[in-house]
Amino acid sequence: MELTVGCGHLKINNLDSILSFVSPNLAIIDSKSICGIEHLRQAASLSLSSHKNGFNLSKDKSTEVLLFLTAQRQISKALKLAGVNKKTKSVGWVLYGDDSSNLTEIIKEDISVLSISNYDFSNLASDIDINFDDKLKQKIIMTRTATLPVQPR
Repeated sequence: MELTVGCGHLKINNLDSILSFVSPNLAIIDSKSICGIEHLRQAASLSLSSHKNGFNLSKDKSTEVLLFLTAQRQISKALKLAGVNKKTKSVGWVLYGDDSSNLTEIIKEDISVLSISNYDFSNLASDIDINFDDKLKQKIIMTRTATLPVQPR
């Protein structure tokens, strides 16, 4: 299955309209919960792998991405930390398979929204030294989120 990631600024403020695009194969994530494009790609890949190998925690790959991005086992907590809300201005997205929806209706692509400096470290990494360089901070985050504790079914 093909996997595509992207990011950008939201063109609309209507949360219901934005959420109407979300599906089992399309995740839309608040950009503040993503520590760079590599972090998003890693979570997307781990989600796909967990579904292929039967150790997924959620039934949808799109929800599984949120679990890996936030290192949470509970969907409600992951949604609170990484889900889009009324305050969300920019997003990352993951698409599994072909693009059946036109994301350009709601997202203006801009890779800069996934800057490591925009990441909200308070949720997962408040203990990281602020003097570390961005790449080291990203590696720490990616290590923490890649080790989501799962058990095979």
